Amino acid sequence: MLVLALLFIATGVNSRPFNITHLIVPEVVPPGQAEVEIECRYDANFTILNWFKGPNEFFRYKPGAAPSTRSFPILGVGRVELVTCGPTACRLKLGALTEEATGLYRCDIERDVPPYKFETRTAYMEVHGHEHRRPLLEGLADEYGDEEDIQAYCRGAPDAEIRWYINGREIEEMRGSSSLKRRSSRLIYQGVPPMVTVQCAEFRYGKLSGSKEMKARWKDPAFNQKDERAQEQRNHSQILTVHLGLLWLLCLYYFNLCTFL
Repeated sequence: MLVLALLFIATGVNSRPFNITHLIVPEVVPPGQAEVEIECRYDANFTILNWFKGPNEFFRYKPGAAPSTRSFPILGVGRVELVTCGPTACRLKLGALTEEATGLYRCDIERDVPPYKFETRTAYMEVHGHEHRRPLLEGLADEYGDEEDIQAYCRGAPDAEIRWYINGREIEEMRGSSSLKRRSSRLIYQGVPPMVTVQCAEFRYGKLSGSKEMKARWKDPAFNQKDERAQEQRNHSQILTVHLGLLWLLCLYYFNLCTFL
């Protein structure tokens, strides 16, 4: 009987659809509209739902977990609020938007236990003419090499808690500190050219109220040498061009002189 029950449950899970039926994201947010609601509707038995803006996750919903939801700061969105997440839909309210909130938004649902399943859907939102106060982030250099100290300072509202993020991941031991200090390593740099993103975020009463981010490059001596050699070649080319131009003018002068004589 137990085997039959397990087979029945497995058959039921396999036969149920696993779909995102609707992704509701406004195409355009006009000036003067302070907040928007976005919604992901689904018909699925999933274990985790994620909201992304571009490559950055900003909300997570895990049914049955405690807590079941968690939000993360993203550029251009000062506030992420849960409206409802349940068996058929997950709806959020995004507030304190700036034009940097423009981008591609994505809803992912996943079943990370057998039978494994995954579904995703995206929508683009364009935000116009929005500005809001953000924390002041300063002190970050343009580039760092291996074993150099990455230092940054964040000045927020007096009643705000500062949280630090590197490449979108919170440095929890720095929570509440107005300054960040970390040793630079090639491992934390991403992309081409290699860059690191440092972000400070303000939280009031446990909710995100504003954020600011800056980027720094990886100091690559080999790349710098190549760049210097390229610059030297450009300088030589420019000098050669000037000399050839003067030679051409001189030849033209003598040609005209000989013709005149």
